[in-house]
Amino acid sequence: MVLTHNQLNYSSLSEVTGGKIQDFSDSMLKKKQAEKDIIGILKKRIRNDIKFFSDSFSGREQYREKIYFMISDIVNSSFAYSGLYIDDELLEKALSEIFGLGILENYLSDKKITDIFIQDRQMLVIKDGRKQFLGEVFNSIDDVYLVIDRIKLASGKTVDQRIPFLNTELYDGSRCSIVIPPVSDRVYITIRVFNCIDFELQNLLGLKMFDINTCAMLKKFVADKNNILIAGATGSGKTTLLNTLVKLIHQNEIINLIQDLPEIRLKNHPFARMLTTRPKTRETDNEISQDRLVYETLRMKADRIILGEVRDCMAAYQLLQALNTGHRGSFSTIHADSCNDALMRLEMLAMEYRPNLSSRVIKKTVSRAIDVVLFLECELDKNLDIKNRKIKEIAEVADCLDKRGEYKLIFH
Repeated sequence: MVLTHNQLNYSSLSEVTGGKIQDFSDSMLKKKQAEKDIIGILKKRIRNDIKFFSDSFSGREQYREKIYFMISDIVNSSFAYSGLYIDDELLEKALSEIFGLGILENYLSDKKITDIFIQDRQMLVIKDGRKQFLGEVFNSIDDVYLVIDRIKLASGKTVDQRIPFLNTELYDGSRCSIVIPPVSDRVYITIRVFNCIDFELQNLLGLKMFDINTCAMLKKFVADKNNILIAGATGSGKTTLLNTLVKLIHQNEIINLIQDLPEIRLKNHPFARMLTTRPKTRETDNEISQDRLVYETLRMKADRIILGEVRDCMAAYQLLQALNTGHRGSFSTIHADSCNDALMRLEMLAMEYRPNLSSRVIKKTVSRAIDVVLFLECELDKNLDIKNRKIKEIAEVADCLDKRGEYKLIFH
């Protein structure tokens, strides 16, 4: 059987044996197995070909035709009577296996998937807020470690038995956490798929995160340069909302973005300056902490400060000081169960840094620094899957305490 390059766009045909067309589902299973075998042979040939990655090829797309002809040769020599045609899907699978993250590529590109969980060869995803157990999707544990190696190489970090943890970002901005034995009973890879970077406020309105009146209120908060604290549990949509609100900032304003991972990206904003923390690792001796970046950003004369998440006690205190001395219209997120709890958690973090200060002094500082608190909550169905993410509470914070020394909140 001779394959031409024009057959690249053909869909695969069902197998024909003895002149009879076999059952469609049986044919599809055989097709998948044949494709898996072809990719296996292809990977082995590439490993044994020291000249494959030559200087004349510089990118994945430039290898496309080269990979096509290699697959064509494999089909002609080992699958000549299978009736299998090379299509775009097979070629993309091969390219992903060689240059990308293999089977993960399909799930990272799915805009409905928010989380990927891998434990050894098994995978579970959260799609449209619902957990879907996919069973064993990797052929062997070696394939799992191959994915880890690619993530590790791309990040420039190390994960091994001595340092069995790795926290990094993938090429698309997704957050990735890896834990391997001996600290765990098996390999665990957790990926928070970051696929909401292009959301606008209107998109979140369409997803029913809030109603039309709240949408107008949010626009006014940003335009009036209110300091906004977004609270909620993990996965409640805090970063998504923060990223969307940041896009409403006028392009003439200078913004400093402080993050652990560069999730908030203002591609079209001319004065957005991104600062990223760096943990101490085997490869880097100098840690760059959140509080250091907050300190440095005060010298950079920014109009607004965007802190991805308040989690460090020194950073919390310095942020409060910064918001009380200018930088109006700054935003941040915090893990909390209500608007009031968000202020209390910010207060507690600041007091950890300055325990000599009284609670009342810290409360006054918080009340003057934060203008608005937005609390997000996940709505769950009977199976405990996420049905929706909604703004549950909106509270404006008075700049003074009540008679009991507590925060004065005006709920909308």
